Amino acid sequence: MDRRSALKLLSGAGLGLAAAPLVSAGRAGARTPSLDQPPNFVPADISPRRIIRQVVGLRPFREAGYVVRAERFDRRKTLVHHYGHGGAGVTMSWGTAAEAERALLTATSERSVAVLGCGVIGLTTALLLRRRGMDVTIYADALPPHTTSNIAGAVWGPSSLYRRHAVDEAFVARFMTAARVSQRAFQHYADDPRYGVYWLRQYDFSLRTPDAPREPQPLDHLYPGLIRHTDPDRWFGYPSVVENHVLMIDPDIYLRALMGEFENAGGRIVTARFETPSDVARLSERVIVNCTGLGARDLFGDDELRPMAGQLTMLLPQPELDYAYSAWEGGILYMFPRRSSVVLGGTTDLDLADTHPSADETARQLDGHARIARRVAGLERVGE
Repeated sequence: MDRRSALKLLSGAGLGLAAAPLVSAGRAGARTPSLDQPPNFVPADISPRRIIRQVVGLRPFREAGYVVRAERFDRRKTLVHHYGHGGAGVTMSWGTAAEAERALLTATSERSVAVLGCGVIGLTTALLLRRRGMDVTIYADALPPHTTSNIAGAVWGPSSLYRRHAVDEAFVARFMTAARVSQRAFQHYADDPRYGVYWLRQYDFSLRTPDAPREPQPLDHLYPGLIRHTDPDRWFGYPSVVENHVLMIDPDIYLRALMGEFENAGGRIVTARFETPSDVARLSERVIVNCTGLGARDLFGDDELRPMAGQLTMLLPQPELDYAYSAWEGGILYMFPRRSSVVLGGTTDLDLADTHPSADETARQLDGHARIARRVAGLERVGE
C-alpha cells in the first residue's frame, strides 16, 4: 500500500505561517476532515529552530515476516513466540496478538502467563490475555516511554513487514487477516483523547506519472475514501496523488493508556532483564510469551532478525495541521502531526544498528520537507 493562507519565507529551511487555525489533530470531538471537500492545506512549518527531539529506532525486521509460534520450553513449560514485525509493530499489534492468543490456547490450558517485553506487542498481548481472565505478568527491562515502540511513527499501515519473495501464500493470508483485525480494533479507540488515536486525511505525493489506472489492492478497504488524483495543476505539480483517511496513533499517549488499562485490569509489571534462555526458564510461570522484538535474536537465537533503523525528527506542535503525507525526495519522506509534535521521517536502513541521529539525514529531512511545504504553499512546483 502506497503511503503516504498567507505566508512568508523565513531564513534557512523554515516557513513562517499566518493561517487561520483549523481543528487540532486528535482533539476530543474533532470532526474528521471530509474527502468530499477540497483540501485546505496548511504547510508544515519546517525549521531547525523548531526541532524538539531526534530519535533513531531499531525495527525488528525479518524477510519472512513476523513469528507467532508455540513450542515446548525447558521440558515443563510452553513458549509462545510473538515478534519480528519490522516497521509495522503498532499497526499489526492487535491482529497478531490475537494469533498469539490462539497459539497459546491451542498449546496449553495453563492460566498463569509471563509476557516478556513491554512495548506495543507485549502490552497488547498481555492485555488481550488478561481480558480472557488469565493471570498475566509482564517482565521487561524497558517500560514506556523508553521502549522502541515509543519511537515509532505509528501511522496505521503495514509497511516494512516482510519481503514478498520470502513468504508463501499462507503467510500472506494470515497477514491480511491480522491487518483487518488490528485496524478494526484501533477503530474502537479513535478520537478518544485518552488513547491518542484519531483519523487523519493522508496523501501520497508521487513524482511518477501513472501509465495505467491504479489496480485495486486487497487491503484498500482499510483506507476509507481512497482515490488517486492525476491533475498536476491542482496538486502542486505532482502527477499522481493518492488520497485517503488513515488512523494515526500517538505512541506516547497510546502506550501509557494501554499500560494503565492492563494494570487496572489486575495485570502486573515487573522490571527484569533476561540474558539467556536459562534466565527465562527460572520464571515461575508455566507459559511464557516472547515479545522481545529485536532482543529475540540474541535471547532465542533467531538469526533471521535484522535491525532496520528509522530516524525521526520531532518539531514543535502545529495544531492547524490536519493531514499527513508521504513523498519521495531523494528517499522516502513522511509527515504526521500529533498533539505533542510534528513528526518528520523517514529512513529504513537495513542492518544499521546505530541509534545516534545522522546530521546528513537531518539535513535531508529538513530540506525535503521544506520543499514540499513550499509546494503546498503555492511558492514552488514540482521540477522547479
